[in-house]
Amino acid sequence: MILSFLFCLFNSKNDFSLKPVIADSQRSITSRLAQFLDQLLRPIMQCHTNSTTFLNGADFIRKLNHYTEIKHRLRPTTIFATIKIPNFHTMVPHGTMLIALKDFLNQYLAVPHIENISINRIIHLTSLFLHNNRFYYDHKIYRFIKGGPRTLSFTETLSHIYVSQWERLLFKELSIRNEFYGR
Repeated sequence: MILSFLFCLFNSKNDFSLKPVIADSQRSITSRLAQFLDQLLRPIMQCHTNSTTFLNGADFIRKLNHYTEIKHRLRPTTIFATIKIPNFHTMVPHGTMLIALKDFLNQYLAVPHIENISINRIIHLTSLFLHNNRFYYDHKIYRFIKGGPRTLSFTETLSHIYVSQWERLLFKELSIRNEFYGR
């Protein structure tokens, strides 16, 4: 039996969104699969996104100082922008997420496997994780059709991998213009 509860979040348009939180996440098969895949993929994701990721406020200041003092690129016309996408972890369809993961692994792995697990097997296991996340609400069982539970760190890893596709294009354009970028 899956134990879960939901938070209802209301916004200014009187819409609400449900945030499933899996209470017994350590015992479920999908949670254990997510932990395994996260331990396998997170180091690779972090390695390839480290140069553009701000770990905290101090890291942001350090990278901004490097940009301004060493590269002398900060101008009076510089604009700082923050983009926040709420509930991003539930917006991307599973098929799109799997394609992004496959592209990421094919691009960044020197060999077609991680710890003797092939890319195809990793994609298959990730598909099992994505398509088998269920939660219970109002005496009914629901399945995620997009994204996954935010309470599992593997969902965050997959989101970062998906965003890295956009980031590569954006970063390429910004680096041509000698602009500062990070997330």
